[in-house]
Amino acid sequence: MSQVYHSNAKLNKHSREIIQNSELTNIELAQKFNVNEKSIRKWRGRDFTEDKSSRPNRIHYALNPLEKKLIELVRMATWMSLDDLVDTVSTVISNANRSNVSRILQSLGISKIPEEKRAEAKKFKEYEPGYLHIDVTYMPKLEGKKYYLFVAIDRATRVMYYKVYENKTAQNAVLFLQECKEFFPFYITHILTDNGLEFTDKYVGEEKNKVSGNHPFDKECSKDDIRP
Repeated sequence: MSQVYHSNAKLNKHSREIIQNSELTNIELAQKFNVNEKSIRKWRGRDFTEDKSSRPNRIHYALNPLEKKLIELVRMATWMSLDDLVDTVSTVISNANRSNVSRILQSLGISKIPEEKRAEAKKFKEYEPGYLHIDVTYMPKLEGKKYYLFVAIDRATRVMYYKVYENKTAQNAVLFLQECKEFFPFYITHILTDNGLEFTDKYVGEEKNKVSGNHPFDKECSKDDIRP
């Protein structure tokens, strides 16, 4: 395979080998190859003759850990298309764009929508405003402390709201719902969750799959006739 040189390279592999093995001074070599002494010193200090890659060692996504986690959660909760996802998260992440969101999805291994999720994603457009999907996930530890990200997405309008809490509790789920009621510019009619213990007592007690009606989140929903 032939060596590919940088566009402004004045020294090829052969001349670099000569420089590395020469007993001439830096000044003499610079004059011989018509380059500056800095180039001579650089190649004499290396034990290889190939150009280094111009690709950065680390790709900067221009998004912080919270924003990356938010993109991941919205993707996993809705499986909407890349363009729809960018439109949704850009309302709360000002520097989100198609390029950096796509790179985040690729790094997480969720850039492709599973076939069984495609139909599910299309259903989001079939709802009237007021049908919220609420989900929660843990954040990467910050200064050794764990935090939880609560996210609400309206299925019809894709309007999104999120809040970070220190604990994943029923009390914080209620607080989050109260903030959602104030934030969303329409009446909330339905809420879909993953049935975590912060949202329901459906899987607690002797009678499985039965809601007691005494869970704090259920009570908060009942105040406005919201169907959980």
